[in-house]
Amino acid sequence: MAHTATKGGVVAMTRQLAAEAPPTASAPTAISPGMIRTPATENDLLAADHPMRTIARAIPLGRIGTPEEVVRCALFLASYVTGANLVVDGGWSAVLPGASQACTLSPACPAVR
Repeated sequence: MAHTATKGGVVAMTRQLAAEAPPTASAPTAISPGMIRTPATENDLLAADHPMRTIARAIPLGRIGTPEEVVRCALFLASYVTGANLVVDGGWSAVLPGASQACTLSPACPAVR
């Protein structure tokens, strides 16, 4: 719950700062990354004994994201964008909670096809 409440606060603050910022200020934006393959996630969330290790099956793009993909999104946000929260998760947030379990059982899942 703490992560969800904090993220909601960051998104709301980003929008408010964009509304109040003078035109000469930096444009406030936020990035909400999903599962990104890093040394930390490899050793924890993607470890063989962790329940999240099969998460790629629930991601519509069928794979874990890379740090370079998040950087490219940040570079895009540095253009003519303000007050936005860009979700960089391969479509993971577009599927229902618990999709990882349903995905292993359903032939409709992109990872099962």
